[in-house]
Amino acid sequence: MAARPDLRKTQDLFWSLITAPEGVRPGLEGLVRRGEAPSSILDEVFAGDERLSPADRLDIYANMYFFRLLDCLREDFPKVAAAVGDDRFHNLATDFLLRHPSGHPSLRELGRRLPRFVADHALGAAFPYLADLARLEWARADVFDAPDAAPLSRADLARLPEDRAGEARLELAPAFELLRFDYNVVRIWRDLEDGDPGPASARPREGNSASPDVDAEAGHHASCAHAAAPRGPRTSRPKMTAARVWRQRASIYHKSVDEEEARCLEMVRAGEPLGRICQSLAAGRSPARATERVGRLIQSWIEDGILAACTLPD
Repeated sequence: MAARPDLRKTQDLFWSLITAPEGVRPGLEGLVRRGEAPSSILDEVFAGDERLSPADRLDIYANMYFFRLLDCLREDFPKVAAAVGDDRFHNLATDFLLRHPSGHPSLRELGRRLPRFVADHALGAAFPYLADLARLEWARADVFDAPDAAPLSRADLARLPEDRAGEARLELAPAFELLRFDYNVVRIWRDLEDGDPGPASARPREGNSASPDVDAEAGHHASCAHAAAPRGPRTSRPKMTAARVWRQRASIYHKSVDEEEARCLEMVRAGEPLGRICQSLAAGRSPARATERVGRLIQSWIEDGILAACTLPD
């Protein structure tokens, strides 16, 4: 009998077989065909009994591993799963994992490439807004894990010298994203949330906002028949929209923004001075209305905690 492989080789073999897309036995056949393992390796390394062969035992691990990955994707993309239904989401996850197997130590990164993958997948044609919906959900996950930062206050702004206020540069909080979409996915997300059969106490109290509530998602999956059926619209007219996503304390929110606010936030992100942002808002408005618009906009950003700093150049 050949010497048994060491622990590292045994671990590599185990990993190769339980992650083989076609299954344990075809995976082993591939290793043997490529000269990477002898045909007797399973019997030499893994134990079997009268009920289950080594390959059958490894198949159990392989199935458990796949369904753990499927659950992770469902946790990160609950609205995508609700929109297409359980069966289609299962097939989408299978296709995705075949193309992009987990390669990061943390399963947190598993779904990062799913929004781009959906755009080229058959489901992206059947549900044309699906890639945008996936982008919104992944942004919420990213914002949840973003670093903390002390929010800017009105008192911080009030300390700016009047003669230099226009030079000030606002800084967005790390837990903030601005997204542009081809479809009105904020509305679709809200419609899917409104159809959630979970307990009312777990539902968000604001139209476009929701916190990452595990109980709410558990309630969502409580009815298997309801969860299995697609609940998203099959057709949706393209509509260019924008939304901001942010974390305030431990809650995640998203909200549609008009083109003007989106443009201003892009200017903030680009490091444009406050005076230039005010100029863009002044176009077509009287001085009084422009001042009011600037005040309302900045006040809403402060209240939502999406600004982290305000600095003057040296």
